[in-house]
Amino acid sequence: MVKIIPKTTKILERLAAKHTPIYRMVSLYYKRLVQEEVALAKVQPTDKVLCIGGGPCPFSGILLHEYTGAHVTIIDNDESCVQISKGLIEKLGYGKYIEVLYSDGNNISPEDYSVIHMAVQVSPMDQVFCHLKQGCRFGAKILVRLPKKSLTNFYSVNDLSVFRTCCKKAAHNWRNVDSTALFIKS
Repeated sequence: MVKIIPKTTKILERLAAKHTPIYRMVSLYYKRLVQEEVALAKVQPTDKVLCIGGGPCPFSGILLHEYTGAHVTIIDNDESCVQISKGLIEKLGYGKYIEVLYSDGNNISPEDYSVIHMAVQVSPMDQVFCHLKQGCRFGAKILVRLPKKSLTNFYSVNDLSVFRTCCKKAAHNWRNVDSTALFIKS
């Protein structure tokens, strides 16, 4: 039961990556969310963005690039998701601007990125966040999507207390994501 929402999301994203009408429909769910995150972190075209947990259809990474013009690197620890993602990025014509890599959030070196974005499906969320926060450069911004309290059992979060010291939050009242928390390494 723990990963039912992430599994359902992955199935829906696989369909979206293959079928343009489904892609357009599902992307509507992410558009306002990503716009709010771009405003929260003040993402600029000169930023290098790292997205942890892209899935087979990395809507957030794609929209981050579309809204800002920033170079985006997307990682996922599922090789099949990475392959599907790469195909979609090429199909959309974003190969020069968006890179998709097979990696794990606990193993990536985040020091080259000015903005780091964590999907709510990242597992284990608190451990990956602590790794990124420790390894990123000073001034780096970390955006973390946090699940609604009533849904935390459906995600892999061991300790929500590590997210209490954020700089700002953007609330998302009508979704499975409670808020996006912004952390700035100082």
